[in-house]
Amino acid sequence: MEAEKTFFEVKKLVSSGSIDAAEAMLSDLASSSGDPFVRIQCASVLMIVGRNVSSERVLEELYLDLPDDHGTLFQIARAMRGLGRADLAAEILSGLRQDDMVLREYALVLNLLGRYGDSVSAVASISVPSVPDKVLTADGFSASGRSHEALEITGSLLKEDPDSYEVQRSRCTALISAGMDKEALKFARGLLKKDRNSPDANAVAAYVMHVEGKSQSAGAFASAALRSDPSHMGAMEVLALSMMDKGKFREASIVAGAMNEKEPGNPAAVRILKECGGKS
Repeated sequence: MEAEKTFFEVKKLVSSGSIDAAEAMLSDLASSSGDPFVRIQCASVLMIVGRNVSSERVLEELYLDLPDDHGTLFQIARAMRGLGRADLAAEILSGLRQDDMVLREYALVLNLLGRYGDSVSAVASISVPSVPDKVLTADGFSASGRSHEALEITGSLLKEDPDSYEVQRSRCTALISAGMDKEALKFARGLLKKDRNSPDANAVAAYVMHVEGKSQSAGAFASAALRSDPSHMGAMEVLALSMMDKGKFREASIVAGAMNEKEPGNPAAVRILKECGGKS
């Protein structure tokens, strides 16, 4: 009850613009609470209001006071990853029983840390890899310069699930990583030719434009995707990134906040929120 009352008061303080007072109240609650999920909620709100240093301090203090229960530790690790502390999440996950659920989360965390080889190994240990697992592997290969393998995997994925936005985007990532930028643009145009109003096709085009450094075009395609599907996560990500390119950090953080509300812990949303923290 005390935590609920505090969060209610914090909400009022944030609404009135009293961020310093809200930060102090949340920091006090996190220090006094024995509930790890109350502390995680404090860290989450602190990050959303742009107080990244205090948010990270709460998470680091929680890491030094972890419970023993396997299920609780897994949930804490997921929350740590969702709040931008993949390093702490990896430390927790490495000590847990490596079932498919843990391996899947561990692979994502390792990928976020740039440990692409270890991420690929973790996915390989999953008993029945899903399409998102394979996409993660392909993106890891692309990021680590193993473009031939990324192209091979994404080629197979296009046959397995050709209408998946994640697969289409991963294919473009693989093409660009292989120096085949023109082919990525051609692929994106092909999707638009099939259906110019498709939110996925516009979101893929937005992603390619962003990677190519064409921020204005990226924002335009992202906006077109969101007119068809206002909750398209890929389009929201590119729109927020385009806003950041223009120095519109407050607007970008609002979009990222909407992403995080729709999908708590979305890596792109968290990254944008942290980069926008304290900027206006």
